[in-house]
Order: sequence, then structure tokens, then C-alpha cells
Amino acid sequence: MKRIQKLVFLSAFLVLSGCQQDNQEASDTSSSNQETTELHLSVPAELPTMDPALVQDAISFTAINQVMEGLYRLDKEEKPAPALSDGDATISADGLTYTFKLKPNLKWSNGTALTAKDFEFGWKRVVNPKTAANYAFVMKPVKNAAAIMNGTAPVDSLGIKALDDSTLEVQLEKPTANFLSGITRGTFFPQNEDFVTKQGEKFGTDSEHTLYNGPFTLSEWDGTGLSWTYNKNPDYWDQKNVALAKITNEVTKETATGINLYQDDKLDLVRLTGEYAKQYLADPEFIAPLTARSVYLEINQTNIPALKNEKIREALALTINRNELVNEIISNGSEALDGLVTKNLAKNPKTGEDFRKESGEYLTYNKKKAKQLWAEAKKETGIKEVEIELVTDDDETSKKVSQFIQSSVENELDGVKIKLKNVPFKNRIELGDSGQFGLLLSGWGADENDPDAFLNLFLSDSVFNGGKYANPKYDEAVKTAVTTANEEEKYQADLTAEKIILEDAGIIPLYQKADSMLVKNYVKDYIQYQIGSPNYKYITIDKN
Repeated sequence: MKRIQKLVFLSAFLVLSGCQQDNQEASDTSSSNQETTELHLSVPAELPTMDPALVQDAISFTAINQVMEGLYRLDKEEKPAPALSDGDATISADGLTYTFKLKPNLKWSNGTALTAKDFEFGWKRVVNPKTAANYAFVMKPVKNAAAIMNGTAPVDSLGIKALDDSTLEVQLEKPTANFLSGITRGTFFPQNEDFVTKQGEKFGTDSEHTLYNGPFTLSEWDGTGLSWTYNKNPDYWDQKNVALAKITNEVTKETATGINLYQDDKLDLVRLTGEYAKQYLADPEFIAPLTARSVYLEINQTNIPALKNEKIREALALTINRNELVNEIISNGSEALDGLVTKNLAKNPKTGEDFRKESGEYLTYNKKKAKQLWAEAKKETGIKEVEIELVTDDDETSKKVSQFIQSSVENELDGVKIKLKNVPFKNRIELGDSGQFGLLLSGWGADENDPDAFLNLFLSDSVFNGGKYANPKYDEAVKTAVTTANEEEKYQADLTAEKIILEDAGIIPLYQKADSMLVKNYVKDYIQYQIGSPNYKYITIDKN
């Protein structure tokens, strides 16, 4: 990853830009301003959790990445670099055993020593079925993790062991090329057993019931509010290379409000939607990076009788003109997406062809066929009229997208009514997880450069499969892709899986998300990655 100088490229989460400068300049800037430098950010939604075991959304992952840290952290070039690990891990010849030595004198924010046992406890807590960690699947490379999550092996059999306070041994199921990159995610961060146990259900629910070991600490977060603050952590092992003293985060759901704050110099970044994005296209502080995030409609095929019918599901999909949606409604650089997997994520290992292009287009806009399918479905099911609830976030863009979908469906399918339910981000997550929706405006940012990052979501036993899509052939294809060591076999299995779920109309693809925004030109070295949360640790502010 190269440093940003008003460039546009992929992102899974939040995006900013920074100007190129060498490490010495950054160090000099931080030393002269580190006690007065502040950054003021807008964020699109509330912060749901600070529990590393329960985190599953971009907002929480971003926050956790600033105030906590694991064995490795992504560096400025998007490569995994030792963080709490004292130098690189020792890897066995067969690639199955990793041994880490921790840096000396590591501390938690309450003054407690951070040891290898905190990693062992944290990882075991994640895979323990009692924790109900939805993101635990990222632990599957670790020996016995999958069996533990399935309830067929004891938690203590997980392939992680603290050999002593400063030595950690990790065993894998099979050699995993990107394992060190994987453990930079918040799910792999350490957790202090005494603190977690004492806090109980309150752990990670507000800033007072959370423990920190990263570049910053969290304050002014009550678990429900629309703002929170990161403060420089004086006990962080690399605090001398952290330039920012304070970072404020303000939830801004109305674009006009955010722009006013930005123009009044109360925000250093503001996201733009629709007409606002068009207005600022020529502004030198405007950027619109396309992210590795797929946005789609989940379909409840369990609780809504009408949605069990494939023709009705397909008819709904064919009423939505995705090009009109992104160009006229969203208008922020997002692109229509004709499948589940985003473009520029993965390539054919033999030909280099992009997965999205090779997989093809599915469920494309066709109102004539939509009406035909609806007519056929009414005869087959006896259903004449149906009301379907569409659940979305309550931010400005989500509201506009939901209204567009409502209008598209109701204008083309006589007798179908779409009832809108716009709720706060945290509530939408909860409703999605529990299957309390008819249609759900949802999305996912890729965890790695692999179609499985999206396809795993809709396995019949996936906790993220709120609509309960189920097809044994789909499960078989995805599991083949996940387990095979043959790259070509894996790629073909991924193509097959995407074809199955979209021909089933198991979900309705909408668009690949872009983050159009204004960023102050004095924000330097904000490092953004193709996959992973941003690191505020590297930011400097230069207003000279």
C-alpha cells in the first residue's frame, strides 16, 4: 500500500487521504505538535460494541483498531509488521506452528501487565460457542477452531498456548499464507481475563467498561451516544511515534449538517451523498474511493411465506434499476453491482481475469420479466397481495435507497407493498441477526482478497445468514472452495457458488460502495488499506 496523495482506490471501511512525506518529517512534525494536535472525524453511524469477541461491523472494528492492538499491525505499506510481538514470529518448517515473543513491559490501561495468557484467553473466548461471537469464523485457520465452534471439541483444545508470560505458541490446521495479515484484525486482539470476568455483560458496552492497550484510549462513549473520543495512550509501547493527542468522532447522518461543520472547521472529514457529491467533484479536497464493500438486499425466506417463492424473489430483484440507483439516487461514485462479489477483489489464478467480470451479470433490471414472474407466482401460490417490510439504517443514503426500492417494486408489481423501517445502525444489525425483517438493506466489507469473504456469509449455518438462505449445492461449493489446496479448483468452486445463490435469487445485489468525502488538505499520512481498518496511529496534522 502506498501513501495517499489524493488518490482513489479500494477500501473496506473508512477512507481518508494524506500527502507523501518521509518518516523523518512525520517524526519531526509529531514531536513538535504531539500535545496539541487534534483530528475531528465524522462517522456514518453509532458505535455498537468495543468487545473484540463480539465485533462484527466496520464502525466497531475501526474503533477497536485505534485503542487496542494485537501481535501484528498493518504498516504503511499494507504489510503485517510486529506490534506487541517482539520481532517476527518463528515459523516451523511445515508452516503449522508460529511462536511469538512479546515485547517487554507491555501494559493495559489499568496498569495491569499484558501477557501471553491474555491472547490465549481472548482467542478461546472468541471461539467458545457460549460467547456467540458472530465473527469467530476468522479463527478457522487455528487448529481445532472450527470443531470447537461446532461443539465437537473442547475450548481448551484450541491451537494456542501461553508457554510463559512472554511466549505464545499458535498451531494451525494447515499452512496459511496470509495468517500474519489475518491476526491484525480486532478479533485476534488480547483480552484480560480478570477484567473481562469482572465486567461481565457490561464489558465493551461503554468506555468505562473497556480496557485498552493501543495507541489511544477511548473516552466519552456511553454505548448509545453519537460521539466518542480517542486520547493518546501514554503507556503505549510506541507512543513516541503517535503524533495525535486527541481524535473526536461525531456521528453525522445528515450530509448538510456535516458540510456545515466541515466548512466551519469543526470537522476534518465529511462524507458526501447524492447531489452534494456532485457539487464538490472539482473541489481539491474531494475524493471518492471505491470500496471492497458489497451492498445487497437479504431476503427472509423463513418467516415470510411469499418470499419462499423463487419467482417472487426474482421479480422483486428485476424491478430495481441498479444503474439508476447509483447514478441518480446515491450519486457518490458507487457502482452498480451485478453479483455478490465486488470487482477487483480476486482474479482467475490461470488467466488473471477479474472474478466479477468472469462470473457475469445476474438479476439485471427487466421490468417486463418481473411482471411476468409475479403473474406466474400469483397463480402458483394463490397470493394476490403482500406487504413486505424493508429494514434499513436511518442515515440519509439508506433512506433514499429504501425509498427508491419501495417505488421500484410498487410501481411494477401490482399488489406488492413495501413497508419501510429505518432504524439506527445498531438496531439494524440486531434485527438482521435475529431474522426480524422481510427485506434487509445490508452489506459486507471483504476481510481478505478472496470471494469466500462474501460467499461464506450465506452458508446455511452462517450466523450472518439472517434470511436463512439454504441450498446444499451452494454449501458444497463454498466448502470445497474453503478446504481445497488447489487454486484453480477453489476459483471454479467460488464461481459455481455465486451462480447458485444468485440464480436462486437468494439475495438481491445492488451496488459496490464508494466513500465520497471532503478531507482537509492538512491531514497527512492517513493510511488506508484495501482490506482492513485504518490506523490513526500514523496520522500527522500539518497546517503550516
